[in-house]
Amino acid sequence: MIRIEKLEKSFGKQIVLNNLDLNIESGKITVIIGKSGTGKSVLLKTIIGLMKPSSGKIIYDGKDIANMREKDLRKIRMKFGVLFQDAALFDSQNVFYNVAFPVIEHKMAKKKDIKNVVKNALGIVGLESVEEKMPSELSGGMRKRVGLARAIITKPDIVFFDEPTTGLDPIMSRSIGILIKDMQRKFSTTCFVISHDLNLTLNIADTIGVLYEGKIITFEDRDSFLNSDNKLVVDFLKAYQWEKNYER
Repeated sequence: MIRIEKLEKSFGKQIVLNNLDLNIESGKITVIIGKSGTGKSVLLKTIIGLMKPSSGKIIYDGKDIANMREKDLRKIRMKFGVLFQDAALFDSQNVFYNVAFPVIEHKMAKKKDIKNVVKNALGIVGLESVEEKMPSELSGGMRKRVGLARAIITKPDIVFFDEPTTGLDPIMSRSIGILIKDMQRKFSTTCFVISHDLNLTLNIADTIGVLYEGKIITFEDRDSFLNSDNKLVVDFLKAYQWEKNYER
């Protein structure tokens, strides 16, 4: 779906992404994990064009979108759905308008059809009869679901998730993971997830990459990841096992 070649992103003398290569496979859930501050969010924002890379290529649909003009990039972004870490809802607008926004902005449906389009998107994420509620009236988990409904309402080719379980309790985190997995299975959607949540990762990922010092140091399927001898992966899994044992 997306091929990334020799991607670099620097802020002054600070190198965040360093000659990074990555392939995001169509119809699969790719999860990139890493410690806090390793540049996971920078990677996502660079891929979708919210940040310009210092150098490198991001190939989507045969085109290098890394240095594409904003006008052309907007057309490409219509094929992307994004669930930001805080859901990025418009606090002054109700749920209906938040979810309908991309459809209205890009004139993707007739006015008389928008209500049904919004209702369908909310149904997919398991929300009903919340159209008139304001974001302030929603729980953290519900805000995430509304954000996801907005991300998928345009039927994107790929959905990007920026730390989808941050700030959620374990039960709601599990619910979001199930939702992502079910959505991917039902619609064969390509999903790209960045997360520090190893529990989520192991439950939803087809392929797992580890971001460290600006590079993807390992990139493999879930079973290979669980049996990896890479020291950083082993440390992640040891911490995960400690948490599981502690919880019991």
